[in-house]
Amino acid sequence: MKLPREKRDEQAVVAPPPEAQQRIEGGGAWGPTQFDLPDRSGSNSQTILIVSLVGALVLLVLAGLWTLVYFRVG
Repeated sequence: MKLPREKRDEQAVVAPPPEAQQRIEGGGAWGPTQFDLPDRSGSNSQTILIVSLVGALVLLVLAGLWTLVYFRVG
């Protein structure tokens, strides 16, 4: 037994605020996002490299401070 498809009218569930029509920066109609999304290709190598270098620099600074305190106090 086949039932006929029910026709439905398309309607917007949520609409952006009226002032969003003039926004042209990133984030779409709702305005800019807090973070930029990665490229669709999934290539985040530059971001990963920067975060790794900053992390290594922080670790080196902490190791240097620990060494300084160790030899000054000890």
